Amino acid sequence: MSIQDGRCSGSSLALAERIQEKLERIVREKKTTAACAAVCGSEGLLAAACAGTRGFDDSPARVDDLYNVGSVSKIYVTAAVMKLVQEGRISLDEPVRRYLPDWRMADERCGEITVRMLLNHSSGIPGTNLHDHLDLEEEEELYTGKYRNTPAYWQTVKLRARPGRFSSYGNDGFDLVAEVVEAVTGKPYIRWLREHITEPAGAFSTGVGRRLAEGHVKVACRGDEPEYYNCFGAGAIHTTVPECAMFGSLFIDSRGIIGQAYLDETRRPQGATFLQGAYDAADYCLGWDSLYNRNRIPLGEGAVIKSGGTEQFTSYLLVGPACGLSLAISATNDGDAPWLEVLEDIGGEALKLLAKNREDGVEKQSAQASEPAGIKQSALLEVPGRYSGLAYGSTSVYRFSVQEETLYTETLQKGGAWQREEGLSGFQWDGKAFVKGEHDRITAEEYDGKVYYIRWGVAFCQKNAGYPSPGALWPNLAGACFTAEGGEDIFGRICLESINEENVLIFTTEHEEYPVVPLVCDSRNEKETCLISETTRDGIVFRLEQEGDRTWLCTGTDRYVREV
Repeated sequence: MSIQDGRCSGSSLALAERIQEKLERIVREKKTTAACAAVCGSEGLLAAACAGTRGFDDSPARVDDLYNVGSVSKIYVTAAVMKLVQEGRISLDEPVRRYLPDWRMADERCGEITVRMLLNHSSGIPGTNLHDHLDLEEEEELYTGKYRNTPAYWQTVKLRARPGRFSSYGNDGFDLVAEVVEAVTGKPYIRWLREHITEPAGAFSTGVGRRLAEGHVKVACRGDEPEYYNCFGAGAIHTTVPECAMFGSLFIDSRGIIGQAYLDETRRPQGATFLQGAYDAADYCLGWDSLYNRNRIPLGEGAVIKSGGTEQFTSYLLVGPACGLSLAISATNDGDAPWLEVLEDIGGEALKLLAKNREDGVEKQSAQASEPAGIKQSALLEVPGRYSGLAYGSTSVYRFSVQEETLYTETLQKGGAWQREEGLSGFQWDGKAFVKGEHDRITAEEYDGKVYYIRWGVAFCQKNAGYPSPGALWPNLAGACFTAEGGEDIFGRICLESINEENVLIFTTEHEEYPVVPLVCDSRNEKETCLISETTRDGIVFRLEQEGDRTWLCTGTDRYVREV
């Protein structure tokens, strides 16, 4: 193995060889097709290495191969926005409609959404348009507007919460950010990004779609075709892993491409929450998932992390300005390796390499997340019995019960059966929360008459004081199923299985991320449903369309016809 064979590169061959040996072992043990990792320091690429094969054939993977980095794409569009903020062409706290005056949702509150709210996930936009985003067909032209959510789609979407109220991870808002960049610059987003940010940074492979950078190939899971996405702002970037790390190094030294102060602003936690325990929502930076607080390696103050996932790839970008390291990794998803831990181990090796210059320069961060400033106090439920009852997330119905100060949880399955959720059961009451082990705890907070269940800083479900009547139309459809009418079938078969005792509509689908969808009726429109949970990721709503004796269940621009 040598730099000449394309399996490793960088100024430190010794470090590259150690990375390559580690990746080879993991790829072999976990039966992963390909993996690549890279480390950039203040003077450029320190080391990069890869292991495995390209997947579409048995040729060895190379460090100049392309990987889809998924939601790491959000950092690219964030950088584009901040450059335009520096130039005075975008203001983070101006409404999105200042830049996209014709943009409308089926919710009048959308006019309150600012650019900052899109970047810190507090816009209230529900999540991900699975159909229009992930249309894999692409014409020959790389820089196409086809990736966009169309006006027809947006005009069917309602907010999950008031803009600025609560940060909940989603993708649609970041594609909207890409449209803002296009509107301001007058150029296709990817083209402008390449010309003004990635190419000046030396990242020439950055792109999207089927037209690949010259001299590069895209790897894939073994036996699969390479994947291509059109959600450019949210998750469609492909790049070599060394150039992903090189892009990340801009946040350490922007080299005049973007003002450093503007990039530093992206690393400041500024998510929105109204719950004391929901630190996950408060931890969102601009584009970044959060500050790096795992402390497996001492990256120093202000280090940030972004994860990304697609059907075929898992990726991470980890940047520590205090120690001058940018770390990137991407691997195919046909293995179960803990790739973030692998990247952290590689970062540890890099820090050892730099130890002579940095022995006193990095202070260890506190492992404890501080309570976000400015949160309106909510009440922690202190009586364990009050935790009992039904609660709802975007994709699950939970039934909590407390027996002898032990919390047990069941989830609703297709067909109406309840199944014990072992990971959420067996928690013991300690006087303030239900705990299991040293760190795992479930708390419940009450706010404005609603109860939010929180674990690991994430409000994952809630129950409300009451739910509106389902009206006259929906009860007549209980037990009815719907199938896609033409086009791609995203959710598979959708069934309104039942309307439970709390007036909640229980839908089931064949989509793995939405096995059970709990919704309530929109009291303002008897043909529409509304989301229950404000806090969990993503969410879909349905509406009815009727003509003669035919009935369609619709979501976004997709239509499912009732089975006869």
